[in-house]
Amino acid sequence: MSRIAKLILVFVILLIGLAFHLKNNQLIELNYYVDVISLPMSWLVVLVLFIGSMLGVLASIPIIIKLKRDKVMLERQIKNSEKEINNLRVMPVKD
Repeated sequence: MSRIAKLILVFVILLIGLAFHLKNNQLIELNYYVDVISLPMSWLVVLVLFIGSMLGVLASIPIIIKLKRDKVMLERQIKNSEKEINNLRVMPVKD
């Protein structure tokens, strides 16, 4: 995607977010165990989306680490296989 298209997409998303904020700016009380906090609804939605995305990233970290470890192991196997192939190419053929 070109840089201009990305810029336009970001601008459109920001405009949609601004419109959402202007339509939903009433205060909402968030009651949690320790305290009560009053936030505009749009900020609460942004906060919940942010927390959800961070939890998703945290949940995917072990999978990413495992995949990177597997990649290193496979690259090592490829390197060893290439060495073996090169050694077999150099060996003379016996009849």
